[in-house]
Parts: sequence; C-alpha cells; structure tokens
Amino acid sequence: MTLPKGYVGKILRVDLSRGKIKSTDLDEELAIKYIGGYGIGGKILYDEVPPWVAPLDPANKLIFATGPITGSIAPVAGRHTVITKSPLTGYFGDANSGGLWGAELKMAGYDVIVITGRPTTPQYLYINDGKCELRQANQYWGMDAREADRAIRADIGEKDAKAATIGVAGENLVRYAGIVNDEANRIAARCGVGAVMGFMKLKAVVVKGQSRISVANPEALRNLSRDITTHVKSNEDLVSFTKGGTPSFFEMVWELGDVPAYNWSRGDFGGEGDPGVSKIAYPGGYEKIFSGNRACYICPIACRRLSTVKEGPYSFEEKVEGPEYETMAAFGPNCGIDNIECIAKLNDLCNLYGLDTMSAGSTIAFAMECFENNLLTKDDTDGIELRFGNCDAAIEVLNKIVKRDGFGDILAEGTRRAARLIGKGAEAYAMEVKGLEIAMHDPRAGQAFGVHYACTPTGGRHTEGLPFGQEMSGDRFSTEGKAAVAKTSEDWTAFHKSTGFCEFASEMSAYNNDNTIEVFNAVTGLSLDYNKALLIGERIFNLKKAFNVQHGATKEEDKLPKRLLTEITKSGVVNKLPEMINEYYSIRGWDKNSRLTPEKIRELDL
Repeated sequence: MTLPKGYVGKILRVDLSRGKIKSTDLDEELAIKYIGGYGIGGKILYDEVPPWVAPLDPANKLIFATGPITGSIAPVAGRHTVITKSPLTGYFGDANSGGLWGAELKMAGYDVIVITGRPTTPQYLYINDGKCELRQANQYWGMDAREADRAIRADIGEKDAKAATIGVAGENLVRYAGIVNDEANRIAARCGVGAVMGFMKLKAVVVKGQSRISVANPEALRNLSRDITTHVKSNEDLVSFTKGGTPSFFEMVWELGDVPAYNWSRGDFGGEGDPGVSKIAYPGGYEKIFSGNRACYICPIACRRLSTVKEGPYSFEEKVEGPEYETMAAFGPNCGIDNIECIAKLNDLCNLYGLDTMSAGSTIAFAMECFENNLLTKDDTDGIELRFGNCDAAIEVLNKIVKRDGFGDILAEGTRRAARLIGKGAEAYAMEVKGLEIAMHDPRAGQAFGVHYACTPTGGRHTEGLPFGQEMSGDRFSTEGKAAVAKTSEDWTAFHKSTGFCEFASEMSAYNNDNTIEVFNAVTGLSLDYNKALLIGERIFNLKKAFNVQHGATKEEDKLPKRLLTEITKSGVVNKLPEMINEYYSIRGWDKNSRLTPEKIRELDL
C-alpha cells in the first residue's frame, strides 16, 4: 500500500516528561481509512488513551492533526484539528481552527504532532523545517496569547513563523480554554483543548517551514482552483459574504428562530420589534466596528473580518479579528447584550485569554439567569450585578473566570459542573449536552438539529454536522426522516473536516459534495466517490462514539436540556427528540443502549 499524495508522511511524537522527541512514519492504512484531522487523531487517541486516564493527566494525549488538503494548492484548505480527551466532558474532544498555522506545520515537515507528559517548568515546542526542539517558556508564562505569540517569534528571529499558543485561561485550567493561532485571531476553541495544553505546561507550538506539499494531479487541481476562485469573485452572494462573513447570517437566522436569546428562554431581543438585532448584525451595527477583511491560507472567500474600537471603555487593539456569528449570538442575545462594541471587546478578551466564546458566553448567560431568578445574589457573585444586558458585568465575570478568582472559579468549570455547585435547581438553566455548552443554533428551529445535538460524540456541536441547511428544503418542523438527515450530515462532515477543508468550502463557494471530492482526489490520487466518502465519515464518527462508550458514556448522555423539549420561543415549536432518537439509533447501527452493534463494527472495519 502506498501513501497517497497530500501527506508529508511523518508524525512527530513529543514526551514532555522526558524531554524526548521522535519522528515516525505515517501508516498508509491509517491515512486511507481515517484521512486526517480528527480521523487520524481520533484513532491515535482511541488506541493510546485508556479509560482510566483522566483528561488532566500526563498520560493523556494532545494531538495536532492536519489533513491531506491542508497546505496544498487547493483553495479553502488551511484547517487543522486538535484532539484530546476533554476536561469539560470527559469524553472525546476536538477543536478545529483555520488561518495559516496548519499549512505551516505541513510545510515544516509533519502531518501530525502527538504530545504527552508534563515537564517541571513551562516549555514551548519549536519546529523549523523538520528540526524540532523543546525550549524553556518561563518568560512567556502569564502572557496573553497574542503577546506570547509575538514575543516568541521575535526572540527566535523568525517573524514569519506561526505559533499556536495558550493564554491565561489555559494556564489556569479553565475547562473551556482553547488554543489560538495567527496572533490570537484564530482559535481551536471547543472541548477544553487549551486546558490540556496548560496542564502539560506547554505554552506554544511554533512552526516554520518551506517545503511544498506534493499533489497527485496538479493540472486538474489548478483548473478546479481557478474555476472556484472565478465563481467566488463573480457571485454576488459570495462577494457579500466575503465582506460580511458569518455576521451576515445573523438577521436571516434570527428570523428563522435559530438564534438563542436570554439563555435560550425567549424569542425577542431588546424589546418589541427586536431592536437589538439591527444594533449588532451585518449590515447594521456591526459596520461601526468593521475595518477590513483577511483570508486564511489560499482562500478566495476571505471572510475573516478585522474590527476596531479606538475609544471608550470597550476599545482594543486596531484590526484584530471577529467577532463571528457564534460569538455574536453567545454574548449578544443570549446574554441580552445589544452593544456591538462590547461584544467585540468580549471576543478579543477571549482570544487574548485563549477561551471558547461559545462556552464562555453560554456559561455567563446561565449565571445571569440564575441571578435573575434569585438562585444567585451579589454575595455569591462577588458583588457583581449579573443581569441580562449588563455588558460591564459580563466583562468583569469573564476576567474572574480566566483567573479562577472568586465566583469565576465556579464558572470556569463550565455550566454542568457550575450548576451542580450552585444547586437550588440551577441544572434547569444549564444549556449543555454531555457537559459541552451547545452551539448557537436552536434545535427548535429545525428538528434534525435536536437528534444531532443529543447524539454527537462531543456534545451539542454545529461543526460535527450541520443538518439545518438540508432541512430548509422541506418541512423543518417535521420529524419525519430527520434521523437520516442528521446521520448523513454528520458522516459527510466527519469526512470533510478530516481532509483539512474549511466548512465554507462546500457551504459558500463553488464546491458542492462532488466538487469537494474532485479536489480531494486531485490532491491525493485516490478515487473516492460520494458514497465512499460517506463511509469513511461514518467510520470516523463511530470511532469517536466508540471512544465515548469505552470512557463511560451511556444512553443517558443522549439528551437535550429540558427547556428545548418543553418551552416555545420564536420558532413556535419545541424539539421532539423522543420521536427521532430510536430511529436514529437504528439507522446508525447502535443498539437500544446507544452502543455500536458488532455488525456495525465489522461493517465499518473498526
């Protein structure tokens, strides 16, 4: 068996406890069966992290993985994934980021980095064209992620190097800390991957490389890339998306009832007529902070927006990135905040601290509702008036969370643990699945999202499957056939994300499923069709599921917060998960206890 094109063919293994580094070959069968990203990373995690290893344990693994598309000349292909056992959920954890870091890792000579152990003092890993070393990082410990990124690159004299760093949230083991790259503008945010990196006392992974990634059919790939770029630059909708990015979705999805408000309890934002929407959407209030665009690696879409607030209490460094839609929703309507400058400030603080904005915003919204309902008082919150719409209170609490100071120490644990610590029925307000705060898309606006959120291995993720788009072509409030819609979306997403493609490669450009596979085949030299790609995706998805089962997950974790099943907001319906879940199990080849059947394991060659 020959390794497909698009891969460097090397895995870097780092033992921080012993200070040992070694390079091993990437196995051809592993690449073909699991592709890359959380496919290959997930297989390594499954094989090497047994159930008795805790997330914050030197024996856990922190895995940085690219895909065969990453770093090639294919457009919209700069993604990398971080995989670990999650300190937030205790199950499979992964987080995905764009920008330039993943491509640079490939050019530096590695497809995957597998890190384990814990040194006595902080360190960072430096990779330069295949040469690797661990260096002391005492002087950078305590810096915010952007400051550390710039300081390390200045000290090594490589301004063009790319750094993936943690901020103080990771250092202080906040359970939803992320790992940021590109001067703290892009982030692998979810599942607490930054807390694992902080526990390992690893401040940064810095990469510099000049190699080029070989592809199987460069002429076909150039032709496909040219067609895609022409389409993006000439399509009116895509030109609009280039400027507005994900915030340009905001008003549309709000009207569909897809945006949570006031901790998922209401369908209005800012009063009668929803005046808060126009204050933060693009076009609208977002234009007050907009100051330009930026692209990830070889991307013609360039949907990253630069933001600037020069003066006032919410000012921050000029031309940093964001906020994205998820951040706008989490800190905006879900916290009742309609000040776009404040939301942008919260976004930049999260990037500096290295913090998942979805989990942070959701956890603060949860605390706000607890305060509004007298489960918390100012005595509990260190004197903070933690009410919906209070932006200054949100900033103050965020600062406490990352330092684990006072009340912030409770919220640093995430909503599931925080609710148990607060008691008094606070669990009713904890909007999480498997311990992960759910993404900012309401499963009452589309039924397939409900069974998807409930059953995905990492919790309520919109990036583990996005069935809402498929639902829009039919009756989104019907449960008929929605288990199958969820499964297909999940399997496709598992394949797609393992390749190194950006989510918007198929969502927003000339790519569709067939075009995506054409590009994949041109890079790798493989001959996949859509059904073969779905089978690989199904294998990867079920690998993650198998890890969870092995690590203690039961059917009881396949649920939604009660609020989503009983309370009506803007969409006018509740999610009807009980009508879909058994059908989903059956289609998935899981038994009634939510475990893979022997037949499914054999079918998928797991």
